[in-house]
Amino acid sequence: MDELFYNLFSQAPGTDSGTQVSLFVLGSLLSCIAMVLLARRNDLGWWAQILAIFAGPAVVAFQFEASMLIFAVPALLAAAFGLWRFSKFEISGRFHRKVVRREFSTKSLLVGVALLALFSALRMGPMLTTGFIFTNGNNGLIISLVAEAGLVVALIGIACGYRWAWLAASISSIAYIAVLFGSNPAFALLGVTVFQLLTSLYGWFFWRDLPTAASISAYADADSQYPPSPYAA
Repeated sequence: MDELFYNLFSQAPGTDSGTQVSLFVLGSLLSCIAMVLLARRNDLGWWAQILAIFAGPAVVAFQFEASMLIFAVPALLAAAFGLWRFSKFEISGRFHRKVVRREFSTKSLLVGVALLALFSALRMGPMLTTGFIFTNGNNGLIISLVAEAGLVVALIGIACGYRWAWLAASISSIAYIAVLFGSNPAFALLGVTVFQLLTSLYGWFFWRDLPTAASISAYADADSQYPPSPYAA
């Protein structure tokens, strides 16, 4: 069992680092499940993401590193925002929503970049305020932390109905995979990140036929202009 744990997480079992890596993998796996559900426009995806924050960053913060709360709390609020934002869409079935797709715009991109900068700063926490993050040899660490923040920002975009946010999530996954290949990656972490990439591409593909506000309005106008039936009472 100890050998299996080491092969999966590249850490010795029972150590603080091993526990943190395993919790991070668990949180990432739950995020993958959340993305699969969100690709299907299912409200349960946001509950899965809330659970992912609790299982990963929140537990790590309470058990090992309190500074992680600086990122965990906003990430949790972002998931709660997604749940609230999805509730604004018309419900279809028990948990599904009729999401209205929003088109890409320069404004949405600028807002996304601003949120990425904010969440990246929160994820770096004391490493940023002390200047440690800018020391030599930390390029991989910077990319990995920005990629983690990028996933949270992408989920905010998904909550608002932006299809391109799925591509932003895939870029974050690709960046993280590149960092992992530059080191001695934990097999479980690498596998979950690849799965995350696949789920983000799945979401981008699955949302391709979602209606936009413009198409819905055009359909409604065309329907209202259709001649009424002479048999209508």
